[in-house]
Amino acid sequence: MAAHNTPFDDSTLEASRFLLHAVWQRRKTIAIFTGAVTAVMLVYVLIMPQTFTSTVTLLPPQQEKNSMGLGALLQGASALPMFDIGSSLGFGGRQSDIFAEILKSQSVAESLIVMHDLARWFGIPEDLSYRHAIKPLEESTEVEVNKNGIIRVSVTLGTGFFPSSTDVDSVKNFTAAVANDYVRWLDRVNREKLISSARNSRKFVEEEIKRTEAELDSAYGRLVVFQRSNKSVYLEKQMEAALSGAAALKEKLMEARAELGMKRQDFTERSRVIEQLQGEIDALSRQYASLSTGQGNAGEDFEIPFQRVPEVAREMAGHLRDVKTLEQVIMYLSQQYYQDRVQEARDTPTVQVLDEATPAIQRTSPRRAAWMLMTVLFSLLVAVLYVMLTTYLRARGGTKPAAASS
Repeated sequence: MAAHNTPFDDSTLEASRFLLHAVWQRRKTIAIFTGAVTAVMLVYVLIMPQTFTSTVTLLPPQQEKNSMGLGALLQGASALPMFDIGSSLGFGGRQSDIFAEILKSQSVAESLIVMHDLARWFGIPEDLSYRHAIKPLEESTEVEVNKNGIIRVSVTLGTGFFPSSTDVDSVKNFTAAVANDYVRWLDRVNREKLISSARNSRKFVEEEIKRTEAELDSAYGRLVVFQRSNKSVYLEKQMEAALSGAAALKEKLMEARAELGMKRQDFTERSRVIEQLQGEIDALSRQYASLSTGQGNAGEDFEIPFQRVPEVAREMAGHLRDVKTLEQVIMYLSQQYYQDRVQEARDTPTVQVLDEATPAIQRTSPRRAAWMLMTVLFSLLVAVLYVMLTTYLRARGGTKPAAASS
């Protein structure tokens, strides 16, 4: 049985030349195939949907200064810059990260879907809930926070097939509007949360003020009762006056005793002068003793015996401490109360926009030049491989094409 003689029996080089010669001979077929595929792809890229991206840029949120006093105390350790609970629990240590999570939240997505009727835009059937549009919206939105805390929100939306220039302009404007409305709803959510937090804090502080005022009234009452029962109003001034009076009384007593000693040299003990001086000395002694013991001093309104001064001073210091502490708490609570009222009534933007989203100048996709270049290369490669494969198979089958026989 005779063996078939093919170009591949000689050498690999001869086979390569044979295939390249076949490709050259069928170059017209390859060109037609490549041109046809390229023309089809050109038509497709001209009628296919076009997507556009608009980006809005937000400045890093500014941390509000915590109020001094009870407000800072109520906030606790979270108000300290060196201790970040959110960061330690993995929720993001920056306010920008919190804003980014709000932008990705379901509440913001639902608000945008309802506002712009995005369920119909994404082709969600009317018998289904508008919430089915949340996932397509998330896929069309990109929220990025860089290392400096700047937030970028990019929204990408597309046209349908066969878009006209009017459709393209409409999609550009619509994409920019959705991106800007992300900021609007972020600001609205922030305000609602801040107002709600301020309202709850105000109600709590208001109740605390009422309770503390009642305690302060009780402390005032206890102080008044103590002052009346111990005949003390201004203890320091009273003691200063008492000591001055005691010193003057002691001086009179010593002068009377000295005079009595001198009079005894001239008069007898039964004389009227001696008895008068002795009576004066006894009265001064009793009066001086009453300053120390309090005996015989019940008729005096605001005199405290020296023996009871330490005890009275200690008890009065406790009452005054309670009063001063509650007064200080009232002052701190009042500061927090008015701060919460201002926060509750404040209607200022919580988000600062660096660059608003504007209609895109260029489309995001398709990139027609890249598509056409890849189409030409791919179709050309397929056509060449097809010609080589068919030539090879015919050659192995013993049927030499016309290109090979020439």
